Amino acid sequence: MTPNGDPVPGYQAPEGGAAPDAAHRVCTGIAALADAAWPHTGRLHARSDFQWSDFDAGLLGKVRPAFPELPPAGVALALRIWGHLHGLVSLEIYGHLRTQTVNPGKLFHEELAQLVRSLGIEPEE
Repeated sequence: MTPNGDPVPGYQAPEGGAAPDAAHRVCTGIAALADAAWPHTGRLHARSDFQWSDFDAGLLGKVRPAFPELPPAGVALALRIWGHLHGLVSLEIYGHLRTQTVNPGKLFHEELAQLVRSLGIEPEE
């Protein structure tokens, strides 16, 4: 989960600023969701072949200290959650949702609720 956004060949994000702090909060927030869901959904990932070596050291440096019980398959789950949400967020950012629905917030809320339910957790309304 990186703060760089769309990759631009040769671009390196500047050190410091608000982006690293925001990226850290988003990363650990999504990993927290995966960690909370793991007792409910971990059995579905029993055949997972993920190892710690499959992930970037920077990502693991954020996730492992905060969620030491989350296995490599749980980190993969966090990345899949991020990817899932990123799709709707991207549609909103680029103005595509507003051309399709008068209430993108309602759509996003429902998407989050269904995502949480798919992880075996009943969302708070």
